[in-house]
Amino acid sequence: MLEDLDALASKMNELAGCVRQLRLENRQLRAALGHANSEVESMRQRVETATARLDVLIGRLPPAPGAEN
Repeated sequence: MLEDLDALASKMNELAGCVRQLRLENRQLRAALGHANSEVESMRQRVETATARLDVLIGRLPPAPGAEN
């Protein structure tokens, strides 16, 4: 019976270690996700800025010869 309790205690310790490791990994993944989301938002803003600049440049182009007005 003591062997069973020792085996159970060992499994519980192993489980506790796995839980600690998963919590650490979860924190790391949440931090990485936050960084990735910030990066995506920054890129989205850069694309919007570039699109606006291109729209201005396209608006300044002269009409193509023979284009209807």
